[in-house]
Amino acid sequence: MFLEFISRQYRNQFAAVVAANLIAAGYGITVGWTAPIIPLLQSPDSPLPAGPISTAEASWIGSVMGFGGVTGTLLIAPLHTYFGKKVALLSLAVPHIILWTLLWLGDNVYYIYAARVLAGITGGGMFALVPLFVADIADRRIRGTLGSLTVLHINFGLLAVYTAGNYLSYYTIPQIMICLPVAFAAFVSLLPDTPYCLLRKGRLDDAEKSLMFYRNVDPEDLASGAPKGLAFVEEFENWKVFVRAEDDKEKLSLADFATPAAIRGMSIGIFLMAMNIYTGLFAIVTYAGNILIASGTSIDPKHAMSALAIVIILGNLTSFAIIDKAGRKVFLIISNASMGTFHAILGIHAYLFEADPDIGFAWLPVVCLAGTIFSATLGVTNIPYFVLPEILPAKIRSIGCTICFVLMSSMAFVLTKTFPMVLEQFKLYGAVGVFSTVCATSIVIIIFWMPETKGKNLIVEEKDGKTVLAGKGKV
Repeated sequence: MFLEFISRQYRNQFAAVVAANLIAAGYGITVGWTAPIIPLLQSPDSPLPAGPISTAEASWIGSVMGFGGVTGTLLIAPLHTYFGKKVALLSLAVPHIILWTLLWLGDNVYYIYAARVLAGITGGGMFALVPLFVADIADRRIRGTLGSLTVLHINFGLLAVYTAGNYLSYYTIPQIMICLPVAFAAFVSLLPDTPYCLLRKGRLDDAEKSLMFYRNVDPEDLASGAPKGLAFVEEFENWKVFVRAEDDKEKLSLADFATPAAIRGMSIGIFLMAMNIYTGLFAIVTYAGNILIASGTSIDPKHAMSALAIVIILGNLTSFAIIDKAGRKVFLIISNASMGTFHAILGIHAYLFEADPDIGFAWLPVVCLAGTIFSATLGVTNIPYFVLPEILPAKIRSIGCTICFVLMSSMAFVLTKTFPMVLEQFKLYGAVGVFSTVCATSIVIIIFWMPETKGKNLIVEEKDGKTVLAGKGKV
């Protein structure tokens, strides 16, 4: 049934989003690379000629991606604005190829720092661009499902590097992983640019062909007057009117960010980015090896990390299958509630283990981490990325996404830079106690403040019982 669903109406949309998200898989590899590699670099078996790295150097390796994330987010906005989303997507392959080359050839920690900054550039650009690409090409009935593919690909990358880090040498990993951005560039080059970008350039025929490709519409459907063809004509007309209205609008100004809809949308967007980072999953996947060591588990961290990566994939597949069945808020509440519970249990175990290392239940930390990861994949790690374009008014959607992702990269830097020191000073129970508190606070905010956006049309919307262009009329 599912394969039939993909093979017909939405086949080309799925294929395009999978191709675009190959870079997300590459980013997931760079995020998870630190989990098996940092403990190796800190050990006497460090592959670096200078020997083991310090805790401070480890924290820089884990955190400088945040600098790159800010840079990548800021660079990608003018690229997709002036050259289109296809060119912008292709540009993400460049820093990714360079970073694996640096890790392949580098023999000191400074090469690693540079590679991590480039990884952040790729990630920042990817997070800012791919949700907009999905919003441009996706049918609103499956936009949530397609949006979930980004995090699913990131976590396939985590699984790949968690496994590879256990069995491949330090210098072998980049030799293999460099193939991924090359494949990404090859597949994306075969895609048409989005209808929106082509219409903005005045290329009406190409825009129509692009939308026909993404809606899997044949010329015969248009000529025969079939319902599928009529629906396509209506949608394409909406796109043309929407783009003309966008072009006729006054230039973006600070006043556009002062409307009630813009203030609410930006506030919720910033909250979603903060929730994504400070509920703790980013720290867990970055420092999984160190966390498992600190947790007191008797399970080999190498095997545990591979198991955790598999749990991530299972959670994403679950989310992928059900994300468009219910509202965004429902999954965010379930995700935060279960994450907070597992964080609390892990914190209690870590506190008791600190007092008595023979307390037993050495399997519990792995179960808690697995539960936290599975819970996060049900909402916290994926919903913010495709809700952000849905929550922002049309006029500020692009720049608003950029601002939110810049802030998210900055938050990720703060978290990953401080986490190793927090782990040393306040122990694991202190760190996960903060994460659990953030989860509880997020639930309250979601219930009382965040609107539901499931099925929202990004081109037209309902106002006062009438259908109008998104972003037009009185806000």
